[in-house]
Amino acid sequence: MKFHALLIPLTCLTLMACEAPLVLDGVEQSKKQPIHRTDRIQTAATSGDDVVIAGIGFILNSNDAGKTWERTQPEGLPAFLSATICPDNTQVLVTAEKQAWVSSDKGKTWQANDLLTEEAPQYLSCSPDNTLWVAASFSTILNSADQGKTWQQTTFDEDLIFTYVNFFDGQHGVAVGEFGAVYSTEDGGENWLQKEEPIPNEFFPLAVSFADSQHGWVGGSSGVIFHTADGGDTWVKEETATDAPIYGLLASPLGVYATGGFGTFLERSVTSDGVATWARSSAVATRFYLRAIAPLGDKQVILGGGAGTLQTLIDDGSGQLAIANTQEGE
Repeated sequence: MKFHALLIPLTCLTLMACEAPLVLDGVEQSKKQPIHRTDRIQTAATSGDDVVIAGIGFILNSNDAGKTWERTQPEGLPAFLSATICPDNTQVLVTAEKQAWVSSDKGKTWQANDLLTEEAPQYLSCSPDNTLWVAASFSTILNSADQGKTWQQTTFDEDLIFTYVNFFDGQHGVAVGEFGAVYSTEDGGENWLQKEEPIPNEFFPLAVSFADSQHGWVGGSSGVIFHTADGGDTWVKEETATDAPIYGLLASPLGVYATGGFGTFLERSVTSDGVATWARSSAVATRFYLRAIAPLGDKQVILGGGAGTLQTLIDDGSGQLAIANTQEGE
């Protein structure tokens, strides 16, 4: 009987505790932060001090090289896949919903335009003459000469996915895709010529970056990276010592870098006998995937990934990158 007498008040106390009001101040405060822990950063583009970062359902803008950020969260949670900033400072994002989001005021306002294609967009770039280019499925390339308002479509009627397209000037460009396919153009995209020798092993390029019209890198699953020094005519495999998939590549005057799964950040170096190797950088320590990567001025690199991970790395004069700024989602 004594046991039952004690049980009743203890049960009442438990129920009263359950009915106590929840303290959500911390949750509400986190929502006000520009970067959230639930953010999955997919892409980054930069021009001078201007930066645009995007992912699943959000856009981040900075006009001071990443020191401060403004957040845009559109209705419907569009899945932003790729970003670019044109020479005329127009910012453009492409979505899995087959739209191009365009801002002419550094991210303050955005206009969504339909690509009007049946194919799935994969990658977006802007040529030196401000023409927008989109790589898409079924060997399709789209381009726009009016800031994304209207689009023209070119297809090679091949069942392959283009994952990259980029122009080095108004006339010369390259497109890379599934099965190791590489195409080039010398007349502004009017005609494209497929390279005779594809990237080996029917390679699927998850990430591509060209430093210039001749030197480029492609990355794929299991840490595989190939390099070309002749505009994509031939490719050589480079040692990476990682099995992580390569999600992002950056070939810049500062160096050549790769991002990937499981917090992978690789720096490329060349030995005295001319052998290229990729080593994991000690400047980055995160367990989340890293995907977005872009140059930030002449001496910095910005990269982003899962769980709102956003880091800025700087060349400290030693030839190696060091952490300049780290931000994580709240």
